[in-house]
Amino acid sequence: MRALAVLAVLLTGLAFTAPAHASEVCNETSFTVEVAKAWRTPSGLVAEGWLRIAPGGCGELGPGPDSDQYLYARSTPAYLGGVREWRGGLDVCVDVTDFQIEGVADCDSLGLETRQFRQLSQAERSRAVLIELADYRDRADEAGLQRLLQAAGYDIRVIDGYAGRRTRRQVEIFEADAGSAFGADRAALIAALHERALARNETAGLRICNDADLPLAAAVSRAEGRAFITRGWWRIEPGACAKTIAERLTAGEVFVHARLISGAAIRPISRAAEEFCVAPSRFSTELREACGDTGFETAGFRPAPDPQDGGATLRLTERDFEEAAPR
Repeated sequence: MRALAVLAVLLTGLAFTAPAHASEVCNETSFTVEVAKAWRTPSGLVAEGWLRIAPGGCGELGPGPDSDQYLYARSTPAYLGGVREWRGGLDVCVDVTDFQIEGVADCDSLGLETRQFRQLSQAERSRAVLIELADYRDRADEAGLQRLLQAAGYDIRVIDGYAGRRTRRQVEIFEADAGSAFGADRAALIAALHERALARNETAGLRICNDADLPLAAAVSRAEGRAFITRGWWRIEPGACAKTIAERLTAGEVFVHARLISGAAIRPISRAAEEFCVAPSRFSTELREACGDTGFETAGFRPAPDPQDGGATLRLTERDFEEAAPR
């Protein structure tokens, strides 16, 4: 049913013909990004994506500069540390894969996702530029190469956008591993590194999936150095999953607490092996003892599944939770 609904949306979108002169989006970050745009027409809001742009590159998307435009961008899953977003405050329907959608307001009914788009200024309608805090500008291409090498597991310690011996040496090692010398073909090198990093990191980290009939809230505690850092909360609806840790995992370093939300009662996760501190609202803490002295409470955590190639998925059903207790 979802496939049919999305197909109907896509066919509706194909009836819209974008103006001949699309506006430009340039990527001055160190990440390969996927970009979507939205703009208003007499028949409603049109959204289109995903345009992939390498660091230091540009691409054309959306209407010309005379139209009011909104932009959303995200890094691809090739990188450690989770997906980065460039967003705003306008909710727009998007699909997981390439899409063109027109006049849709109820995303959930068609199985679409919602993302927050940023309105572009008048000056940005012709050329919008994605940046990050380390303002790389014309060094974005080299910074992107360094970050992909690092994401693919090569020995890059600093992302600064300056070409150096270490970067050149790691490229040589990658070429030897790949069995191919890219020479001056920079685009092919970036594409090959991106595929290597995707294969390494797309499934890394911890995903928690809710196979119960009620929403749940989850928190995770992970060993970082000599301490455990506990973070929460992720609200996960029935049938949905959330990536709570994006970095590659090793066995025995992560514990999970979850609780089913059932009216005025909660059902905490069963078979807890460790205790850590949690707070009633969103939090991050190293506390593990005397939780109540600082406004926290003690909660039981279960070990996460042993990772395979740096990643693990924990699926929770109603059988994984204790009987209901007062909230």
